[in-house]
Parts: sequence; C-alpha cells; structure tokens
Amino acid sequence: MKLGDMVMVVENHKGTETNFLLNLTDYMEAALKLWGEHAEDMAGVVSTLYETKAGKKDWSDLYFAANKSIHASFCTGEAQLRGFLAGNFNDGEWSFDEGRCSGECLEVLRIYNLKTDGHSLFPYLHHERVEHTFHAGEALHNMNGNDYRVLAALSPDDLLVMSLTDSQIIVGRGVKLYERYPKGERPDDESVVTGIEWDHGVYLGQDITRIDFDILKQEYGEPDRVENVSDMRDMVRRNFWMQKNVEQKEGLPDRVRNAARDCLENTFGTSEPEVFDRMLDNGMYDGMCHAREEQKQISGKSR
Repeated sequence: MKLGDMVMVVENHKGTETNFLLNLTDYMEAALKLWGEHAEDMAGVVSTLYETKAGKKDWSDLYFAANKSIHASFCTGEAQLRGFLAGNFNDGEWSFDEGRCSGECLEVLRIYNLKTDGHSLFPYLHHERVEHTFHAGEALHNMNGNDYRVLAALSPDDLLVMSLTDSQIIVGRGVKLYERYPKGERPDDESVVTGIEWDHGVYLGQDITRIDFDILKQEYGEPDRVENVSDMRDMVRRNFWMQKNVEQKEGLPDRVRNAARDCLENTFGTSEPEVFDRMLDNGMYDGMCHAREEQKQISGKSR
C-alpha cells in the first residue's frame, strides 16, 4: 500500500474527535454502516473523497446526525500525515484509535518510520544511494517529509525546486537520491521509501517573478556546453537578453541603462530585438562559434 492510498479519517461524536487511518475498502464499509438506508449515495461519497486526492478540496464531509460526522481525506504526503497524527487537523478534544486502523495503514506508518503520535519509530534507518539524473518537472520526496517539484536542474547536484506545500522556491545544493528502509530488514517494494536529501538549501521566497534566473545559472549552474552552431546561437540569444533586460529595467540609473545599450550595440551591432533576431537567423554571429572552437584547440595544444 502506498502513502497516497491511505484515507485519514476524523470521526466527530458530540464534539469529541477520533482519528484513524483506513484503506479505501475499509472506509467505504465504515461509511456504509453509518449511512444505513442511504447506501445508494455511496458513489457520490467516494467521488467526493477522490476530490481530496486530486487537490480539488481538503476534506470530504459526511454528516449522519446533528452530533455525528466523518471527515476524510486521502493522504497527500508525509508532512500532512505527520500533522494528522499530531492532531493539527482537529478542533478541541481528540485521540488516535490504533485499533480502528487498517492493518495496511499501520504498516505504511512503520515504513515511514512513524509512530501513531507522529514521532520516529526506529532510531536507525538504512540509506542507500541511488544514481539518478534529475530533470525539470519531476516530483521529489524529501526525507524530511516535504515534497518538491523540480523547476530546473542547474547542475547534476544543484536543483531549483518549488515546495508543493507552500510554493517556497529553493536552490537545493548537493542533492542526492536515496532508498531508505528499516535497518536490518530485507528491502522490498513495500518497505522502501525513495527520496532526496541535500547538503543545504538557499531559500528564494515564493514570488518567482522576483528571481533572476541568469544569476542563479551563473552561481549554481554548469558552464554552457557549446558543441555546435545551434548551441552557440542559444548562448548568444541568452547573452543578448541578459543585457537587454538591464537596459529595459525600470528604476536603474540612466547611466547604467545607457551603458547596457552601448554594450549591446558594440557586441551585437544592434540593441533592437527584431534586428538581432534577423541577424542571428542569418548567421551573423556564427563566427563566435568558430572563434570559440579555435580558442579551445589552442588551449588544448598548450596543455
């Protein structure tokens, strides 16, 4: 059973809340017992529950009487599960009933090294490094319990990621992928948790429009690989727009913007994007590639 297949359940009876974890089958059986003669509405109940899995709503609410209700949600991640076990989603008096949990769910807690109070179960876990090439778009689970979306792989071990919990944008330095399982146990598909760890993170805030990606690439990325004319044109285009953005940036002193425009004129023969694009497509800057290759050959011979 996977973490995302567990259903977190809060049963409210006369203001006292009881938390437990169920698989989907057990949840449906529990709801049917309480639903009674309205069992024909079960399809709608399940449909509403699946909206929590799709992120369309936080909780599915079922009311059986004025003083009894069930609130349920598919687990979306380890951080949310820890919060559920700690009672962060409860109002007032609450308890966790391990006896009402599905056995599969308790096994998931064990695999994620969690006791029913949210604290760590095992003092030691085995971590095994996994070779992996990170790429933009993939979702990564961090062993600290948070999940991230890769925005860009700045280098093999430095990633620009966004937290799926609060949209915080972070440069993860020294990112490595691991498989984790209880120490002394034989790993299998059910017992292994795959996730990342990093040396440290550089936190950039939540507003992506305020981030200078050119600076990030210079600071944390690898040098551009220029192996052919197409690569060279891409690099020339990036360099043009790096300087053009300075020229157009409001709030900068006129002398700085004028200096950027002069640099464009001297380097590219124009500061107008339309003219630059035509010259680029016509191969006017391709000589930069040949000059670069000649320099590489000279440097190679000097070694």
